[in-house]
Amino acid sequence: MIGSVKVTCLLAFLCWAAWAPGTEAAGGDWPGWRGPTHDGQYSEIPQTMPEVKLLWKHHMAGRCDAGLAAADGVVVAADSDGRRNDYYWCFDAATGKQRWMAKTYNGRQLDYGSAPRATPTIYKGKAITIGAFGDVQCFDLKTGRIVWKKHYMKDYRAGKVPTWGFTAAPLIVDDKLIVTPNALMALNPNTGKTIWTTKTAGANYSAFATGKVGGVRQIIGYDAATIGGWDIATGKQLWSMPADNSNGYIVPSPVLTGGKLVLATESEDTRMFKFDAGGVLNVEPLAENADLNPEMATPTAQGDLLLGVCNGLICMDPNDNLKTLWIQDKEDSFLGMAHIIATKDRALVFGDKGEMVMIRATRKKCEILGRAKLAGTKGKASVVWAPPAIADGRIFVRDEKYLYAYQIIQPKTDK
Repeated sequence: MIGSVKVTCLLAFLCWAAWAPGTEAAGGDWPGWRGPTHDGQYSEIPQTMPEVKLLWKHHMAGRCDAGLAAADGVVVAADSDGRRNDYYWCFDAATGKQRWMAKTYNGRQLDYGSAPRATPTIYKGKAITIGAFGDVQCFDLKTGRIVWKKHYMKDYRAGKVPTWGFTAAPLIVDDKLIVTPNALMALNPNTGKTIWTTKTAGANYSAFATGKVGGVRQIIGYDAATIGGWDIATGKQLWSMPADNSNGYIVPSPVLTGGKLVLATESEDTRMFKFDAGGVLNVEPLAENADLNPEMATPTAQGDLLLGVCNGLICMDPNDNLKTLWIQDKEDSFLGMAHIIATKDRALVFGDKGEMVMIRATRKKCEILGRAKLAGTKGKASVVWAPPAIADGRIFVRDEKYLYAYQIIQPKTDK
């Protein structure tokens, strides 16, 4: 039986999406899960540790581990009172003024709460959300009016709700909304109409990645039994490989780096694969690493290095057979679950006690550039699982009581 810590972490990490090979770190908005390029990359991280100034905070209804989305001057957050209702909030990013709030009845229960798990997605004037029981809603970003809504169970016959709910965040690629009720589906994000549907072995807890590999743009991710790749335009499956789902869940997302695929899960060693011509995976691993076996956290690239969290912060070299370069296990923020936002030569690590640590990873060491306490309430039971957002010089984080907005004050030495 899965321990309470593992399950609680599952609700938070919600399947970190992977990054497209060759993609430059983007700045500006943070429209959904893992940012503008779905990879945890963000170009506007200061060169040195900034001062962070609290701009505003807003009281939340209760514990909710879904991540935050910040774009078009607003921040969108899922929420729940843990009893009867889910809430979706939209705040002005600069002032914290409430733009709108939508309430959805949810009197059902799951282990470790019934709050939404999936990070909202902001796309072309809309906010798209998915509840733990499969309620898909598209809101007008300005007014909160429901543009369209679907339900995994009623509209797509998803069958049984997964043990810990539907967790995969909605993914936008090529003007298609990718969702995973009990199949892989592409919807029109403006209308909710189905574009294509592909049968799978059932939903897992990991979000899908997207990128061009082996000369072919494709969606890559886990179902209940395999890891596979699908054509974005048609949904046709290009390849598949068995995946060890013996724990009953796979949460870390696939990672695409340098045209190769890295898979990091709790049940298997971290492995790296290459693609043949035509975008088909070669199932023989190029390299393996036994140090990184994450329960929930997807590795994140910092330049040509790969950072992962598993009883410490682990730095690997994808260009040298996934060799472990160092493990930093002295920082409290690296010992539990953590979220990483990175650029080419530095990263922000958000620990589960609400502390943000700025680092610079090199091949030789983990250089700590500074730290700031951003969230977290008193008490041993208090944890900060919800992934943060960063947009337009502001950092957004939440705990079980508040949503916080911080202004990043860049040091004068930064350009």
